[in-house]
Amino acid sequence: MAIETSHRYMRRALCVVLVALGANVQPVMASSSSTINVTVILTAPPCTVNNNSIVVVDFGSDVQTTLVDGSYKIMQVPYTLQCPAGAPRTMNIRIDGTGAAFDRNVLGTNISNFGIAILNGGTRLPINSSKDFTYPNLPQLYAVPVKRTGATLSGGVFSAVATMRVEYQ
Repeated sequence: MAIETSHRYMRRALCVVLVALGANVQPVMASSSSTINVTVILTAPPCTVNNNSIVVVDFGSDVQTTLVDGSYKIMQVPYTLQCPAGAPRTMNIRIDGTGAAFDRNVLGTNISNFGIAILNGGTRLPINSSKDFTYPNLPQLYAVPVKRTGATLSGGVFSAVATMRVEYQ
């Protein structure tokens, strides 16, 4: 009886071992491989132009139409630029907008033959073109009323709209 019980335990143990071995056997399968190329472009967080507020150039209510000549009533464009630590220092700035019918390099206004030129220092910065600079040395931008050569302007309220963009290079 003791031998029979011993054989019974041996058979059970052998069955458990065979089941365990069968669970670990993996079928042999054909395999292939391929290379995966991953491209990632890391960018710095964006700078904040004018604290995300509208930049307003107010020429006042006393612009005399007969004095508009491209140097009369020049006004500084008041803006700020805050960039996060670690942001690239090489940047460009651009003023995007609709050009005047008489000169695509100046902002058109709601008054025909009248526009607003943007200056960087004393040099014209054509709209829709970029100006390189190194942060934190911001370009000094100015706006100045201009008119079509030989045009006679009538009075009225004028406005122009543009988008100021600053980009890392």
